[in-house]
This record gives sequence, C-alpha cells and structure tokens, in this order.
Amino acid sequence: MAGEREQEEDAYEYEFDLENPFTSPADEPIASLLDAGGHHSPSVTTAASAARRDAAGFIAKVRFGGELAVHPRVAYLALNYVDRFLSKRQLPFEQQTWAPRLLAISCLSLSAKMQRVAAFSIADIQRDEEFMFDAATIRRMERVVLGALEWRARSVTPLAFLGFFLTACYPPPRHPPQVAAVKARAVDLLLRAQPEVKMAEFSPSVAAAAALLTATGEVAAANLPAFQAGVAACPFVNSEELRECGEVMAAACGVGPGWAAASGDTPVTVLGYHRSASSASESNWTVGSAANGGGDAKKRCMGPPSQWG
Repeated sequence: MAGEREQEEDAYEYEFDLENPFTSPADEPIASLLDAGGHHSPSVTTAASAARRDAAGFIAKVRFGGELAVHPRVAYLALNYVDRFLSKRQLPFEQQTWAPRLLAISCLSLSAKMQRVAAFSIADIQRDEEFMFDAATIRRMERVVLGALEWRARSVTPLAFLGFFLTACYPPPRHPPQVAAVKARAVDLLLRAQPEVKMAEFSPSVAAAAALLTATGEVAAANLPAFQAGVAACPFVNSEELRECGEVMAAACGVGPGWAAASGDTPVTVLGYHRSASSASESNWTVGSAANGGGDAKKRCMGPPSQWG
C-alpha cells in the first residue's frame, strides 16, 4: 500500500500550466500540441449529454460560489476531464442521480491537485449539498477517472494554442497591450463557452482560433481580416469547422456573430490556403510523433495504469 500511495502522489507533482502543458525544451510546441490534442479531444455522446449537463452545472455552481468559489481555470480543467471521461466510459453508477456530481467533484479535485491549488477543500464545495461524499469515495472515483484518461492528466485544451496563433498569425505591428487584451478576451470566451456541450465537438486548436478571432473582432477590429487570413493559412485549421465553432461560441457567450457570419461570404480553402501538398513549407506543420518529442511528452503525462487494475 505504501508503494501505491507513493505512485499516486507522484502523479500530482506537476506544476501544470494550461497554456503550457509541456515542459521539455525538446518539444516542438505546435507539433506536440496537435499530436496530444488528438488524444485529448473529447466527443460526448447524446447518451452521456445528460450526465455531462449535470456535472457541468455542479462545476459552474462551484466556480461562482462566492467566498468558496474555485479558480476559473480549475473549473475549466475539471470540465475538460469530465468530457474526456464521458467520451471513453460510462459512469460506473449511471442509474444513480448522484453519479454526475461524484464525477464532477472528483474531476475538480484532480484539477486542483494538478494546478497545486492549496486552498481547495472537498468539504467546502459540498457544503450546501443534501449529502456529502467522503474522501475515500472521491479518491476511488479519481482513480476511475485517471484510468479512463490513461493517466494523461496534462490536458491539451484550447488555452494551449493561444500563444501559437498570436505569435504566428497576428498581424504586425503587434502592440503588447492590444495583444494582451485580445488574449484575455479569448480566455474569457473559452471559459464562458465551455459548458455548451457542442463546444466539445471541436478540436482544441479550432476552439482557440475561434475565440481569438471573436476577441479580435471586438478588441481590434482593424486587424481582423489579416489575422483571419493568417489563421486560415494554417493547414490544420478547417475553415468550415472554424466558422461553425465561432457561431456556437457566439451563441453560448451571447455575443454578436462577428467574423463567423462574415466569413461565410468569403470561404477560404480548407487545409490549404496558398500551401500545396508538396511545398517545403508544409513540412513545417507536420504533426508530432514519438520521434519529434510528442511521444516523449505523452510518456511524461502517464502514470502506472496497472495500479488501477
């Protein structure tokens, strides 16, 4: 049992930054993110949508719980864990109405551990509930969740792609205060839109691009056409998915359609946009593998799955 506890504690020793999920300088940022993002992109089924809605409701209540509120990024990562879990497994006790809440609490606990939030209290977030889960029950559910995630607890979310798009695609001159304002607004949009179940259908890179384009339209509209063209030039961004994601995000956040509606009049070429399949430049966008650092990054995210049985 002592060895099991040590292994379990090792899984939570990370200083985890949602915007920088990888720590090794050997990683190729965009290639590794795309590679890992493919493993971390959830797809919540219709059958699981009710459980997801209940879990998201509890996480939202905790996030906005006054003095007991958890940090928005803890809530964000927790719901990402919920989505990834439900995309792979059913709840162990799916006939029980309390099961989604147990899942939500366990994912909140894991998120807080990954982000080293010392003030997080399981008892506090359950204070107003009809009944409370004890620490042992939550611990067991955490193990179930980690098993479903294959110990890849360093989730690659849309937040991890913000820096890439702002560096590679945002038009010059880049005024730091303006870029910071665009990024801050994009983060806000992603946090607000995440509870909408349809957002789970889009890859992290597409969701990040949609948030940044929406934010740019609000904060720096003059830069929107050039930024949109730069994003469209990325061969891993599907223009139709990007437009659809922008519309879902706008509806979820209660903002105007902005660029998403306008882009429908001037569609760009999907997965191309001035890049031929044989061009040398396209090789710069190759998705990561074990050979280029992506595989090593995934290995670092994984603990010993055998301990969960």
